[in-house]
Amino acid sequence: MNDFYHEGSRGLQDRFETRALADRLQEAIVCAQISPEDKGFIEAQNMFFLATVDQAGRPNCSYKGGSIGFVKVLDETTIAFPLYDGSGMYRVRS
Repeated sequence: MNDFYHEGSRGLQDRFETRALADRLQEAIVCAQISPEDKGFIEAQNMFFLATVDQAGRPNCSYKGGSIGFVKVLDETTIAFPLYDGSGMYRVRS
């Protein structure tokens, strides 16, 4: 997880002298695996937001929801959930 912060984030952290705090927060709350406690929390939810960024840096965030248990933790690094798409948006990026 060496690339957690990008160059722009690091520049601002240095400018405002928060790099040490940012590194400590990353160390304390960011992990590469889903713990048993995380699994229980994740699988007890009835919704979440999925955020992604495309190659050009354009963000997208979408709501995902269902009955409690609709998200399953398959292993320490993988979650699965059904897609209930059908908004009719037909979003296309050029």
